[in-house]
Amino acid sequence: MSYSIFIKSLKYIFVIISFIFIVLVIYNNSSLKTEITSNQALIEDRDFSSVTQVLHGPKFLGVDKKKQPFKVMARKATRFKKSPDIFNLEYPTGEMNSGEEKFFLSGDIGIFNKEVQILKVKGNVILNDENDMEFNTSEMDFDFKEEILFGNKKVEGKKNNSYIVSEGFKIFNKGEKIFFMGKTKLILEDK
Repeated sequence: MSYSIFIKSLKYIFVIISFIFIVLVIYNNSSLKTEITSNQALIEDRDFSSVTQVLHGPKFLGVDKKKQPFKVMARKATRFKKSPDIFNLEYPTGEMNSGEEKFFLSGDIGIFNKEVQILKVKGNVILNDENDMEFNTSEMDFDFKEEILFGNKKVEGKKNNSYIVSEGFKIFNKGEKIFFMGKTKLILEDK
């Protein structure tokens, strides 16, 4: 009789241990799924799976509506599968010709849409020419096809010891026409 009590109690112990193992396996699998899901979210945030190309030192060349060349360069450009004509740029620079004059554009980050030829630059944005004209702002867009350069952020400009501060600007035909928007302060100095 004592043998049968031992066997019965051992049977109950194995059933309880089996139940504990099943609970632990289910719990362990659910925490593993949560960990995998959080890692997948991290990858999706970085969007590595959609990167098509990373280009180092790219140069994009084109012509505007007056058949004058322009060039967009960057330290690094990233193109995604979803939009193959759009490049995210690190430290972009641009070079445009207008007759015999050249204009230069630089910033910290940018987006270049190759199809519609629009460059958006943000950060420490500087537009200057070969002489002494210089505009500083935090954000600027350039439409190469239409030859329009514009920004809706504060801009500071200088040329020939004259200074201007404005809340926005629009430049047509590569400097032939400049409109300043919002509150504007202009200081003219004689040489």
